[in-house]
Amino acid sequence: MAIIDSKKARQSLLKKGFRLSDGDHHFYLYYYNGKVVAKTKISHNDQEINDWLISKMHKQCQISKSDFFDLINCPLDEEGYIEILKNKGLLE
Repeated sequence: MAIIDSKKARQSLLKKGFRLSDGDHHFYLYYYNGKVVAKTKISHNDQEINDWLISKMHKQCQISKSDFFDLINCPLDEEGYIEILKNKGLLE
C-alpha cells in the first residue's frame, strides 16, 4: 500500500504551479491560460495520504498514478505535467 506525507504533497503541488484555495479542505487548483484544468484536495488534518486518496487525487489531477507519484516526488516538473495534459488533449 502506498502512502504520501500530506505536507510533502502540499509543498510539491504548490511548487508545480497549483494554487491553494481554502475552505473545508485545502483545494489545490491548477490553472492554464486562466482556466482551471485540475482540482484536488487535501484535508486539514495532516494525516498521511493513503492509497484510496492517492487514487482519487491522481484522477482529479488527470494523470496516471505513477505520474502522480512523480509529480509529488519531483521527477515530474510543471512543464512535464503540462506536456502530459497536452498529450491527453486536455490543453490547447
